[in-house]
Amino acid sequence: MAEHEDLDTLWRKARPDDLASLRRLDAALVRSGYQVEGKTVREWIAAFPADRIRWFNGGEASERVCSAGLAAVPALVETLGRADHESSWQASLNLRGQCVAALGTLEPLPTCAIPALLGALRPPGANVRRMALAVLARMRPRATPAALRAIMPCLRDKADLTLRLSAAKVLAAMQDPLPEEVRVVGLSLLGEAHRACRHAGLGILARFPRDEGVLIALEEQAILDDENRLEVLRVLSEVAPARAIPRLLELASDARKRDQEGPPPQPWQGPSGEAQRSEDGKRALLFIARLGAQGVGALPALATLREVELLAPYADFVIDDISRALSRQRAPPLRSDRFEEPLCAALLSGVSWPVERTEDPTLALRAWLASLAPFGTEVKVRVALAAARHVLWLWETQDPGNTYSRRTLMAMERWLCAPTEAHAAEVARTANFIPSQFCAPDAFSAAWSVNYGGQCVPLPLESKVMAPDDDADPLWACVRAACRALSRRSVITWALGASIVASEPLSPEASAREVHRAIVDEVLPWACGAWDPVKDAPQARAALLANGWRVPVVP
Repeated sequence: MAEHEDLDTLWRKARPDDLASLRRLDAALVRSGYQVEGKTVREWIAAFPADRIRWFNGGEASERVCSAGLAAVPALVETLGRADHESSWQASLNLRGQCVAALGTLEPLPTCAIPALLGALRPPGANVRRMALAVLARMRPRATPAALRAIMPCLRDKADLTLRLSAAKVLAAMQDPLPEEVRVVGLSLLGEAHRACRHAGLGILARFPRDEGVLIALEEQAILDDENRLEVLRVLSEVAPARAIPRLLELASDARKRDQEGPPPQPWQGPSGEAQRSEDGKRALLFIARLGAQGVGALPALATLREVELLAPYADFVIDDISRALSRQRAPPLRSDRFEEPLCAALLSGVSWPVERTEDPTLALRAWLASLAPFGTEVKVRVALAAARHVLWLWETQDPGNTYSRRTLMAMERWLCAPTEAHAAEVARTANFIPSQFCAPDAFSAAWSVNYGGQCVPLPLESKVMAPDDDADPLWACVRAACRALSRRSVITWALGASIVASEPLSPEASAREVHRAIVDEVLPWACGAWDPVKDAPQARAALLANGWRVPVVP
């Protein structure tokens, strides 16, 4: 390929959102006789009708087509458009399914194939329609009339629950403002008998944050829908924090009550009802923590909950997170004149992200982390703390009753404030925690990110902690696990599904970029002398306590 300068140029110009650029590349490859393992892309696609549909797990032909990357998109789009002309119904179904699966496997996602995927939503073939919706949800199509005409019939298909849920997920992920007809459908889903349908309606209604009718419906649903109450409050906290905080605090307060007036909600019945109530209350507090500075209205009530033994550590977590967010909000701007200093320059140095999709993006971060190593242990611990803190919520919402990971981060903060052997020993005790392999992959990796991050602290020699499996140092292992958590991956786990409130998984490169950004956002202010996310938060908390948990008005 290197000897064809025109091909190199076309490769560089190929864009996943521009089908014309991919067609030019495809035409040039056809002229050059480009092959993958001895066959052209179209020859491999010709074998698709013989491969029965499997959920994004194709055979050799599919693997070879995907190895061609974006260059295979034009052939896949063309084949998908003429799939109905195959010799048999089953062959046509296989061909459509394999094309959809290939388009959903390519990285970066070829969003230029959205019209072809919308065409794949027509019946028959329920599996193909479900797969097409799964890919569309990741591609986030625009809310055009054509897209809505293709998706809305799937949402109204009362005979296929999975299809309806997948269609609702696409609507919730669409770009651009959604029209009134989608709002009406979202409200109607709240009245469905099936819990999953009501849950799907919440995702759609979250796209209407300024609609008073939607907010009232969510508040009513938080009272009526016992099975989805926590998810309703999570959505309400995202679109209207001030209206969600009182109900979240009420749910947290219920966690300490052993006897309730009237019949308990359905999920709280039975021998494990009290444990469920406790977990729901703890998760409610975690939702408040994720509000950051918007959660200041909850501070007085949180101070009261600190007196309850069951909730005291969780109330402390939330107060710490809100205090840190307030410190960030009130911090002075970064001093750009210090960006040329060695540490700031190293933090701001560019990361050489991979060009080939087969490369592991986290390897690019390894070289960047190595450039920070000469600046000492404190920098290393701060970087690990920033990476682990960014993904901790994935673990906490999975198992809110387990506080080892949160206590590890708090112990790391205490060590940074006072690097004593006692604080290092505390980190060693809490970081010596092994999450269950039955956890969801994102939660499992998030817990390991915290564990490896704790090992960046100089631990006592007698400490017994689980070291990384390979020759990686703890900081690299911590950051790599954080990237895996955001992309919903793990080294080994037998879990089915994902965390209770997990977001959509990011691609490996997107997760690496987000972790990198989180590290810079937390460490650079300290390096510039603007503010310290570790040491300023306790001071902000003390000031709030002295002021009766009222936030002083900044003139």
